[in-house]
Amino acid sequence: MLEVPSPSVTHAPPPAEAVAPLMRGLDVLRRLTDADGTLALAELARATGLARSTVDRICATLAHLGYLRLDGRDASLAPPLMAIPNACLDALRVPRLLGPLADGLADRLDESVSIAVPDGDDIRFVHQVLRRRALSISFRVGDLLPGEGSAPGIVFRRGVGLAVDDQLVERGLIAVAMPVRGPSGEVVCAVSVVSHTSRHSADSLPGAVREGLSGCVRGMEEVLRDDAAVSGLRPGPRSSSAGGAGFVHALARGLSVLTVFSGERPALTLSQVAEATGLSRATARRALITYEYLGYVRQDGRLHRLTPRVLGLGCAPLSRTTLPRIAEPHLAALSDALGESVGLSVSDGEWVRCTARVAPRRVMSVDIGVGSRLPAGATAAGHVLAAGSGESAEIATDGPEDGLWSVAVPVRGRDGHVVSALDVTAHRGRGERAAWAEALRATAARIEAELRVTSRFVTVPRH
Repeated sequence: MLEVPSPSVTHAPPPAEAVAPLMRGLDVLRRLTDADGTLALAELARATGLARSTVDRICATLAHLGYLRLDGRDASLAPPLMAIPNACLDALRVPRLLGPLADGLADRLDESVSIAVPDGDDIRFVHQVLRRRALSISFRVGDLLPGEGSAPGIVFRRGVGLAVDDQLVERGLIAVAMPVRGPSGEVVCAVSVVSHTSRHSADSLPGAVREGLSGCVRGMEEVLRDDAAVSGLRPGPRSSSAGGAGFVHALARGLSVLTVFSGERPALTLSQVAEATGLSRATARRALITYEYLGYVRQDGRLHRLTPRVLGLGCAPLSRTTLPRIAEPHLAALSDALGESVGLSVSDGEWVRCTARVAPRRVMSVDIGVGSRLPAGATAAGHVLAAGSGESAEIATDGPEDGLWSVAVPVRGRDGHVVSALDVTAHRGRGERAAWAEALRATAARIEAELRVTSRFVTVPRH
């Protein structure tokens, strides 16, 4: 049976067995999330109250795990961190089971649709289907809203069958929400239709969407009745023993606990957590005690469950990551290694459009600006995109000017389809196809790995 836990918040002192390095690392991730993904290291130290040297060690550890990117004085959340929110979204099971029905409702109504679950006294979004308009809704998966200040929150707080948000969240925004109940009658989540006063009023929106929303809710409740729990323990990533003298092992071990929960096993015993992580029972127990104290885990007898609060660890800013943003650091590394201009392109009719480009500082380098369009038939990227091929392509081209040549390889999404082309372009007298193709394929694989984890529960725009 699907159950969405709602944690209680305690302000009591941490228990003696709580893992202090883990608590400090979680605080850093929360601060970065609240800052929309990026903060200066000095600002992180001020915000957390930690010594700068402690912040540096925590951030270096998180960067070693792939969860942060360090760029000079700044720290930024990195796409691999989405493995933690993904574990929570999978364990909640709401997005996987009910998301497709929400997608269908958004298509029928031509309005934005959200699914939210309770997070203490507040609500947190776990699925979003947004309509792209000049005046658009900008909620993100993982965003937190006050319980009494939103239609889903009113559903949970007041136990009503239909709630209307008449510009409570923001002037001009209106929403209607209904509860979705599980087999035992408990409210599992709330589904809401969100619009703007330019399209509806708070009086007209319920009538316009009630029939479609009610039908969607009935369909969701049927899915929950038919859903059968399955077993099977999915091992999570083992905590790294490498990382240098400043590596915070307690933080790495603690974070590995969050990733072993899943839709197949949303509730785990201490022994199962220890088995999946490879940690000792004592270490796993201390991590679980820490998470329970902070509201990330709820204990129900011998079983432990993740709460929606886990989505506060990077989900919202990373859920709006685009493919070019994922690719940028990898393009920079490739350009440094090859000493040439490298870029990312997508199809645009009979053209290819550049969505990201990094060029080296040298006397003569290729200058193709982001947004530039080139004839698809005159570029290696265009050949890759047109063929949907798994092979690299090479072409000597007269565009954007005579004397250039390029090698390109595909970048594939979660479904295996080509979503973009990665290329290196240079003067015809430089470079060697085989070496370039090998370097491009290795970089494409790294981009694809981050794209897969980021796009598991959200859509990642190609540009």
